[in-house]
Amino acid sequence: MSCSRCKGCIVEDYLLDMEDSSSPMWLQAWRCMNCGNLFDSVLQHNRQTYGAKPPSITCGDPAVTGEVVPLTSEAMTRLAA
Repeated sequence: MSCSRCKGCIVEDYLLDMEDSSSPMWLQAWRCMNCGNLFDSVLQHNRQTYGAKPPSITCGDPAVTGEVVPLTSEAMTRLAA
C-alpha cells in the first residue's frame, strides 16, 4: 500500500487512546513511514462526513521542494550551527 498524501510506504501501527474514560484502548491503524499520516476506519469516516482533507505536506523538506542540498562536511557544519 502507499500513502495517499505522499505516496510513501504504509505500515501497520497500534495507537493508545488515553482519552477513553473507562480504560486505555489500543487502536489498529496504518501509518505512513514518510509523512506520518494515519489511516483508520474512524478517521476515514470523519474525513468523508465532514469533508476534511488529510493535512498537506507543508515543510521545507528538500525532497518535497526539489531543492539541492550540499552534503559536504562544511555545509553540514553550517546547518548544525
